[in-house]
Amino acid sequence: DMEVPSTRPYFSDADIAAISGDVESILKSGRLILGPFTERFENAFKDYCGVKYAVAVSSCTAALDIALRYFIVSGKEVIVPTNTFIATSNPVIYNGGLPVLADIKADNLCLDPAEITRRITPRTRGVIVVHLGGMPCPDIFEIREICRSRGLFLLEDVAHAHGATLNGQKAGSFGDAGCFSFYPTKVMTTCTGGMITTNDSRLAEFAVSLRHHGVGKGLHHIINLGYDWLMDEISASIGYYQLQALESNLKRRQEIAQRYAAGLAGLEGVQLLQVPDNIRHAYYKYPVFLAAAYDKQRFVEKMQREYGIGIGSIYDPPCHLQPVYQRIFGFGEGMFPIAEIVLKRTCCLPMSSQMTDNEVDYVLESMKAVLPGCRASPVMT
Repeated sequence: DMEVPSTRPYFSDADIAAISGDVESILKSGRLILGPFTERFENAFKDYCGVKYAVAVSSCTAALDIALRYFIVSGKEVIVPTNTFIATSNPVIYNGGLPVLADIKADNLCLDPAEITRRITPRTRGVIVVHLGGMPCPDIFEIREICRSRGLFLLEDVAHAHGATLNGQKAGSFGDAGCFSFYPTKVMTTCTGGMITTNDSRLAEFAVSLRHHGVGKGLHHIINLGYDWLMDEISASIGYYQLQALESNLKRRQEIAQRYAAGLAGLEGVQLLQVPDNIRHAYYKYPVFLAAAYDKQRFVEKMQREYGIGIGSIYDPPCHLQPVYQRIFGFGEGMFPIAEIVLKRTCCLPMSSQMTDNEVDYVLESMKAVLPGCRASPVMT
């Protein structure tokens, strides 16, 4: 019986051999942090993204935290989409700011520029855009214009979108900084880790200091209030080889997406995400929308229980319906209607770089078997 998890990391045999060789030389060298492997990964990553600087850190949350410290958000507001993992908005709170949640566009699940304009106040300091599921925010240029004309910073949460492009330009190179995740589920991984990309030399310098306790000339010369946010050398080696494989892995994800799209075409009750022609989607997730007549919970449970298929979400419930934010900010149902309606209907089909055509076909066949029994009000026959 086939099991298809919602995602899984992928390392080729060649990658494993190369990483193993690196691990041996790292352990023998005695240099476990801030050595040549971190530098090699950072240089390759900045070149890949088309930016001047890349700074390796311990997570995407750390990357966001550092960027928000740089822009000083204490007592200020930062606009963030509500349909993201809570780690996007939490660093705003850690830094004494207020996350101002905003609604999304139903057709691309990304931040709606009209929502940003509506929520700007004299206390607004910046905007965080999330390239959700691997879709570079189609309105990024309009959002950047809104930010520039008002003197606001623009951060990109690129946790889902390594290698995604808009007009050929890489996600993570549009705003003042890009914040990447290399968590195990992501399009590329370092086990745990993150990266900041930027063209701002001062921000890069600040990040290099902050990730290592705020060092200046060394550990006995502290110039900033920093933290322990380093990436180790072994993680950096893993990241380097994952980056080398990224293009071919993205190509495989595109093929899987096309196979899904062809197999789902005309299937009653399922609507596909439309990707504009000028966008290369990274397909961290493959979201589809169930029609309102279908019971999503039943669909997810039946796929898992009867067919061993993991169906994911992005992100249901959204931030404003998470208990912690409801407790702190008093958010409630109905505040962000588009996110609430769309996310209740969104299902993410299994997606990973080494999924086989057989597995994709198995998911498609299972969906066709399961969906008819998931109508919210089953018709008596």
